[in-house]
Amino acid sequence: MKEKLIVAKEALKYVKDGMVVGLGSGSTAKLFIELLANKVKKQKLSIKCVPTSYDTEMFAIECGLDVVPLASVKKIDVAVDGADYVCREYVIKGGGGALAREKIVGYFADEFIIVVDSSKTRKSSKVPIEVLPFAYSTVMKELEKNKIPCSLRMSKRKLGPVVTDNGNFLLDASMEIENAKETEKWLNSIPGVFENGIFTKFSKILVGEGNRVEVLTQ
Repeated sequence: MKEKLIVAKEALKYVKDGMVVGLGSGSTAKLFIELLANKVKKQKLSIKCVPTSYDTEMFAIECGLDVVPLASVKKIDVAVDGADYVCREYVIKGGGGALAREKIVGYFADEFIIVVDSSKTRKSSKVPIEVLPFAYSTVMKELEKNKIPCSLRMSKRKLGPVVTDNGNFLLDASMEIENAKETEKWLNSIPGVFENGIFTKFSKILVGEGNRVEVLTQ
């Protein structure tokens, strides 16, 4: 929690009055949202927020932030989001299932900042992939044909598979990533894939390391 808090505080420095801010999903992003709400209230700032999930939207509204739809803004000045794994070349997201909206908001932002604690620098070979329900089986067959084992993510609190905010299913693929940009493009070229959890476009990664913040850039 300590490392998450220090990176959330560091990310807050990039938010200025009059900005449109993209709000990510997950535990570190929620800390940032709480801090942002306090800053807006204390300094009486004019900030509009674009959420990346229903969970984030409801939490931001609860915190008193001005939440607006993506279609209502001309641009996003800065987006702040967490990740499941980070390195200088790419990050992996989608553990919480909001990867598609997170990528849309993050890639659309002028500045896209990833905030994580040190545990997220440990190597991960799982890549979440959001797929159309109709095509989940054919996407799985295509991945397995390329020797990429994958599984349909099942819900723990309801019967059946996890359903995203977009009404889609999620696959978790076990794969080694050698060329992140090419792999990101290739996964999205498979018919039925809505979006994948490899992110290769970001401004900087803020990593909480004990009492300090390490900054990673591409």
